[in-house]
Amino acid sequence: MLTRRVVITGLGILAPNGNGKDAYWNALINGQSGIKKIASFDPSPFSTQIAGEVKDFNPCDYFDPKLVKRSGRFTHFGVAASKMAVADSGINLNNENRSRCGVCFGTTIGAENDIYEGQHRRFLEFGPKAVNRFTAPEFTPHVTTGYICSELRISGPNSTLSSGCSTGLEVVNWGFTMVKRGEVDVAIVGSSDAPIFPFAMSTFCALGILSKRNEAPEKASRPYDKDRDGMVISEGGAAVVIEELNHARDRGATIYAEIVSYASTCDALDVVRVDVSGQALVSALEHALVSGRMKKEVIDYICAHGNAIPTYDISETNAFKTFFGTHAYKIPISSIKSMTGQAYAAGGGFQVVATSLCLRNGFVTPTINLDTPDPLCDLDYVPLHARRFSMDTALINSHSVGGTHAVLVLRKYP
Repeated sequence: MLTRRVVITGLGILAPNGNGKDAYWNALINGQSGIKKIASFDPSPFSTQIAGEVKDFNPCDYFDPKLVKRSGRFTHFGVAASKMAVADSGINLNNENRSRCGVCFGTTIGAENDIYEGQHRRFLEFGPKAVNRFTAPEFTPHVTTGYICSELRISGPNSTLSSGCSTGLEVVNWGFTMVKRGEVDVAIVGSSDAPIFPFAMSTFCALGILSKRNEAPEKASRPYDKDRDGMVISEGGAAVVIEELNHARDRGATIYAEIVSYASTCDALDVVRVDVSGQALVSALEHALVSGRMKKEVIDYICAHGNAIPTYDISETNAFKTFFGTHAYKIPISSIKSMTGQAYAAGGGFQVVATSLCLRNGFVTPTINLDTPDPLCDLDYVPLHARRFSMDTALINSHSVGGTHAVLVLRKYP
């Protein structure tokens, strides 16, 4: 059986607290939040008026202005993050067999605001002839993958995934599997979402899951803190370049991390409520470590989902304690969502980029705003400040609507 090792060689990121891997990393290790009062529309009618918006981003820097005009913001994030990742990897696609390269991107919301809703308003006001002829392809979730393939002239396998907040890990598993099986040598994978618009905010406010700490936006996202009152929504895009190890070594690539294993399970309980026992996450952790032929004690760091919804944080904590036992208290665990907010499909991508940089740079990013830990969340959640910490193996977990739990394991490459 063909066995191929798989590595990450390029990182692209557009996040509320930094665009590009360097700005993003500096923000993370310095505990800088990207949460502000919403600027893209008037939030005054809403109970929650804060979010993590991407700043100082011009899609025309990465994309033909004509295509920018007709496409959605989630597509802009996806194309830009992919081109960032390719540039960061140093790979020259002109030297590659492009049919041996693959693309997989994911989203949760897609282009519902700038494409679907905008064109629907035109239809209601002016009738069918007012609808732009590009509307049909542009609100399809797969359009971002299509644009990335056409922009990079990649003709190999391609797909689009939508697994809610687990999407950012799921796409990495797609690339990992395709490269490991030998179906491609290079995969560009990522996720993007742009859910900050009035109707979407209305739905999240109605569900009652958002923080209402409007007077102090940077303090609003408080995973594992006793005084947390919900999550903070955000937007952005992330992408990574995945390669077969020898392919990467032969071209002298920088290797951020090796991909070891992946697993996912489901609470099978409810599409919104979470099982606070964390049993489904325990199963995902077990499957991931068995798949990677690892013992529990090799996990040095966990980049956790940590979205600041009380039951989610408790479920996570219970799962870690059940699975790892006493070792759980020895593992540094942190949530970057304290700084980035919850960017849905892009959130897992944010975690993958952050964890790759943690492995390479020897730092654990902090959980900011963790001033008074919830007694039910009593693990080492790396409060307030980054920590210098050399690690070999890191685990990422995410949770999604519908009860999905995803676990990805990365290893430092010597």
